[in-house]
Amino acid sequence: MSKQGIVVRGLGGLYEVLCDGVVYECRGRGGLKRDRNILYVGDFVEFEGEAIEKILPRRNVLPRPPVANLDTLFIVVALSDPLPNLYTLDKLTVIAEHCGISPVLVFNKTDLQDPLGVAETYSSVGYPTVSVCARTGENAELLRRMMEGKTCAFAGLSGVGKSTLVNTLAPDLLRQTGEVSRKLQRGRHTTRAVELFPFEGGLLADTPGFSELEFAPCGLLDRSLLADYFPEFAPYLGDCFFRDCAHGKEKSCAVRAAVEEGKIPRSRYESYLRMYEEIGPLRPWEVAK
Repeated sequence: MSKQGIVVRGLGGLYEVLCDGVVYECRGRGGLKRDRNILYVGDFVEFEGEAIEKILPRRNVLPRPPVANLDTLFIVVALSDPLPNLYTLDKLTVIAEHCGISPVLVFNKTDLQDPLGVAETYSSVGYPTVSVCARTGENAELLRRMMEGKTCAFAGLSGVGKSTLVNTLAPDLLRQTGEVSRKLQRGRHTTRAVELFPFEGGLLADTPGFSELEFAPCGLLDRSLLADYFPEFAPYLGDCFFRDCAHGKEKSCAVRAAVEEGKIPRSRYESYLRMYEEIGPLRPWEVAK
């Protein structure tokens, strides 16, 4: 009789599936390979014995790092040392929302100054935010409560304190990761695949090197959709002179006017313009898809 579970790790065609608190070692049935179905960590699957027979519908998927069905992406930003990379931060929020993943901004190193005022800026935009200090454990319990019952991942550039924060929240995670690495005979310095660990009634993704995402692999190909992922633009999107306004150099653009009036943070608008150019025009073969 088949069972349903979630893929919590995979390596070399071998997958560990968590079902009712028990981990089963499985392989994908030949039919999955013939249909070119790729199994991701986080996939809900049907399996029987040691064979995964079917991948259940996904809510979302990130191709790099390869993980599916995330509820929340915690984007870790240092207030200082290093200064925040606002473009990377904005890009992560846009892609998360495009993929149907809730972004939460985690401002770390509250023991330092906030010279760019990022905590205030992003709180005013409307994103869920939490300020923490991974070094001292400040607000770690608040962050832990935000993770309850969710499948979560942490993203952040090098030096922002992501690893320290995860270790503060889940001190056993590094030990568990080491045990899995030895079990699967991974080299100590080999880049590890995504793994999911039970945490606070949900799952916590260990995603080494998760710092940036690209638009095309995540399916964001149409830049006309971009403005919808900037929540502070919403009150002005219907007031531009042109219905198809790109909010760049067009005349009588309500979004640009709101920037000039200080109603939209200029740094966010600059990120929008840069993303608009990075995504580029939609190619004919992409329209066909």
